[in-house]
Amino acid sequence: MKRFLLLLSAVSFSFVAIQAQSWDDQEDGWGNQDDNSWGDDVTDNDTDGQDAWIDDAENAWSDDGGSFNYGGGGDYVRSSRPEVKARPYERFISMPYDSTSQLITYMEIVEVIVPDRFLDLGGEDYSSSDSLYQRALVWMQNKFGKREAKAMIDAAGIDPDGKEGQTIKAYVHMPLAVQLNEFQKVDAGVIKFDMELRFKDERYRYKFNNFVHVSKNIGGKADDVTYMEYYMAAKKNARGNDRILIACNNHMNTFIDDLKASCAAVPFVDDDDW
Repeated sequence: MKRFLLLLSAVSFSFVAIQAQSWDDQEDGWGNQDDNSWGDDVTDNDTDGQDAWIDDAENAWSDDGGSFNYGGGGDYVRSSRPEVKARPYERFISMPYDSTSQLITYMEIVEVIVPDRFLDLGGEDYSSSDSLYQRALVWMQNKFGKREAKAMIDAAGIDPDGKEGQTIKAYVHMPLAVQLNEFQKVDAGVIKFDMELRFKDERYRYKFNNFVHVSKNIGGKADDVTYMEYYMAAKKNARGNDRILIACNNHMNTFIDDLKASCAAVPFVDDDDW
């Protein structure tokens, strides 16, 4: 029994000695790496390898002597938050305003020139005052209807300063629609105004003024009646006032373009009628 214990002790001692030698060999391997791998970049005067490693690291992170450079894209600068400023609302100022009468007034003298080619083909001169008058009267009847056009002319009465057949006066009323956005319009009541058309040979003058906006009263009472000049001057509800002014201006520009097109249209002449 004693011999068996002695033999087991001898075997255990030998195993421990072998393991110790193995760990020592591994340490020598690490030491060789420390001496050879890390020391290759160190000069004989260096006490350790830190200087070479620091130089390599600085070169890798910076190309301009130590400043931070991420990905070669230049110095990294943190942008400041942009300053936000509220801009004051700018009013609509494109309404034609007559400072003398202090009224919104659309007025223009339009020339009508007949092409020589039209006269050479036997066409009648449609630029005479009588012809222009008749064409404008037909334009009103087509736009509003014969009965409604007559009622508008009768409401204005006969022009005491004009001559019958050369002047058309009317008290016009048209529905007004406000454009809320690109796809939506809403009914905003009616606009009423005085219209005066004066005709001479080869030209005519239109004049529209005394604009009134008539809208439904929310409380169910009488309709609200507001002069357009009030919308221009009122500071309260400026955005709402501008919507009415813009809608009125758009309607009048279309109205004027239709009048011009009707008075300037060249009648058809049959070339074979000779």
